[in-house]
Amino acid sequence: MIYQSLRLLLGVILVSISLSDAAASHPFATNYTIDILRLAKAAHIKAYMGENPEQTCSNFYNFACGNWPRLHPARVSNQRTNYLEELQELYLRKSAEMLKSATRGAENSADRQLKNFFGSCRLQTNDTRSALATLLNVADFRGGWPEIRVPSWYQYEYDWLQVVANLKRKLGVDIFIGLEVILDYKEEKMHRLKLGAPQLPMTRRHYLDPHFAGTRELYERSIFNKLQFYFPDQSEHWLREVANQVLEMEQQLAKGLPHNAALTLEQTTRQRTAAEMKAAYGSYVDVTRYLQLIFNDNLYMDIYENPEDYMSNLVDVIRETPKLKLANYTMWKALEALDAARVPQSQQPDIWCVQLAQRYFPHQLESLFHRNYNHMQMINELQSTWSDIKRVFKEDLQASERLHWLTLETRQKAISKLEALNLQFRSHDDNKLIRQMHGLNLHPELFYPNLVAVLQWQTQRGLAKLMAEPITEDQVYKLPHYEIHKNRIQVPITFLQARFFWDPAYPNALKYATLGVLLARQMLHGFDGVGRRYDAHGYQNNWWDDTSETSYARRTQCFQEQYAIFVEFKGKPVQDKDLLRRIVADNGALDIAYRAYQQWLKNAAETPAIYQRESLPLLDYNHNQLFYLGYAQLYCTDYPESVERFDELPEQLRINTALSNSQQFANAYSCSRGDKLNARYKCNLY
Repeated sequence: MIYQSLRLLLGVILVSISLSDAAASHPFATNYTIDILRLAKAAHIKAYMGENPEQTCSNFYNFACGNWPRLHPARVSNQRTNYLEELQELYLRKSAEMLKSATRGAENSADRQLKNFFGSCRLQTNDTRSALATLLNVADFRGGWPEIRVPSWYQYEYDWLQVVANLKRKLGVDIFIGLEVILDYKEEKMHRLKLGAPQLPMTRRHYLDPHFAGTRELYERSIFNKLQFYFPDQSEHWLREVANQVLEMEQQLAKGLPHNAALTLEQTTRQRTAAEMKAAYGSYVDVTRYLQLIFNDNLYMDIYENPEDYMSNLVDVIRETPKLKLANYTMWKALEALDAARVPQSQQPDIWCVQLAQRYFPHQLESLFHRNYNHMQMINELQSTWSDIKRVFKEDLQASERLHWLTLETRQKAISKLEALNLQFRSHDDNKLIRQMHGLNLHPELFYPNLVAVLQWQTQRGLAKLMAEPITEDQVYKLPHYEIHKNRIQVPITFLQARFFWDPAYPNALKYATLGVLLARQMLHGFDGVGRRYDAHGYQNNWWDDTSETSYARRTQCFQEQYAIFVEFKGKPVQDKDLLRRIVADNGALDIAYRAYQQWLKNAAETPAIYQRESLPLLDYNHNQLFYLGYAQLYCTDYPESVERFDELPEQLRINTALSNSQQFANAYSCSRGDKLNARYKCNLY
């Protein structure tokens, strides 16, 4: 059954794509196109469903998502698969097609640079010869690598500090010394230079604890394999020797790391000037010279040294290590930086190249995507759905029946906060993006030279922040997200993709079950145990009175007792630190979104034609049942066997428990009193 549904799904999607353009020029085809889109959505829903309808009142999640693990198995990539993550994959696929298209006259210089980077990646990312040639050119390593080919190369000539400073500037790679511009943790209105340990591939324990000998062997073997890939003509002796040198070097460096990895930045940092560090570490690790090579200037400012013991340990490492070994390790780290751009075996080249473009140019890619795909319909639908969700919650706050546990004064303040809460759709200043990329000149066919140019550009921008006043940049989210300090819901550009959640051809039940639920969840974060401490302007100000706080604690106790049994899932521990916030949002959003849908039905004059539109072919479910089916499939997920613990309550437990608190769900699927998903004592808050 499932495979027949999949074949039908693929067929109708292909037909719908071909008919969408036809409908634009031939109005008589519109109705036919709508029917095809509805059929495609029905096949899509049916493909994920399990094959046991008797589970509706005992395990609705399995009923709705039973076939998800077969279609999107986590074991293939050893990573969680999730319906909402499919939205990001769709963004990547659309972006790949967009970047492969010919450059048009309306595109700006930033767009062309983005397309050149993507195009060169598709052509050359797995070209090892180009990678090595670029590396040797950038590193300017006398005598070449892997063998010292120039007899006049002597150890005393090798200036390790100059080489690693050069590689930091050109590749952004930290070798021996970690260097980063960060926000001052004491004074948020200025930047500070942090200097000390680089980011190593493993922790101190993994390098030094005897219990992790097997882990170290696997790591050394991975280095050997990568060297063999790049240098197939080299002897096994050389490959093993260099791999062993890399591991030994990092073991020595790890001795300078804190014993307790949980210590904070403040606990492991001391503040010094470059001159003081120069006096402490002398010529073996000349900090003032290193910074002068990086910044082309002498720095007279306090520096955060982190961690405190690393640099003194580095002095011992540099003093006791032969320069050829330092050189081998340096070149390995540089090679590793370029190798990180190679397409993994498990990844499609086009998708990988889009991800690289997204890593280095996230805003530019979003901007180009936004201009290539028309999002206005989705924006309008989101605004409309948001208005309905907001209206239902406001009516609850205005009336005393549903939220009687909140005092009148607290409800009035909640209304003020709700009225100030709006959607914020991400956008970008194209002129600013063009200025940011000024100076980059990327070639459409030379990937590794392009990569070096991008890494150098990125590094220079990061280091330049040291002299600039911090600018608050919005964090980018994958889904609508409530920003507590701004009292707004940010909607990312990637979320605005037509037909993923909803389309005018689909039943409105699906719109409220998806867009409505996601918006209501974020809205309620402004009114939960954390959100209530921030007012309508995002300032920390607890606007609840004591009576309301006591009532909130008493009513949430019901949820805590109900969910207390979920200490493990499939034999793995569940350790959800934000469990209560998740519970409040899950249960409240489901109820609010459902009631918003019922209000829409009532306002739409409940006619036979409306009810017919609110159903789908292939699915023998009425509009209310379809709402809950769409809601559950929003969270279809599969976890790999390698998961050691669940940091969030697994979706199956979230969906089934929220539904068990909904009398409307029990009514929709005729669940009896004894059924598992018709809880005798139903917890409710919002």
